Amino acid sequence: MTKDWRLEQLEARPYLRGATFTRKSYRASSPEWDHDHCTACWTTLAESHIKRADIIHEGYATTAEFVRGADYSWICVACFEQFRDIMEWRDVTTLVSG
Repeated sequence: MTKDWRLEQLEARPYLRGATFTRKSYRASSPEWDHDHCTACWTTLAESHIKRADIIHEGYATTAEFVRGADYSWICVACFEQFRDIMEWRDVTTLVSG
């Protein structure tokens, strides 16, 4: 059995292992940048006013404690759920939003 290509994408970024994430709606980081991609599967994340069948509007973003900063890396909900244990990710959504 071959290794999941999405996991290979994640393992190529060791700085993501053990990272803390929060689930939230996507917000562009600047007027010049209107989207991001799931680091694992490359699904496009964009703000809710951008309507296309292949775009999602919510995912998991790194928090401020991440070495590269808040919202630097995004993971779609499906990939987060599938790889959270392997990648040792921590979901602090309720702590941040609660």
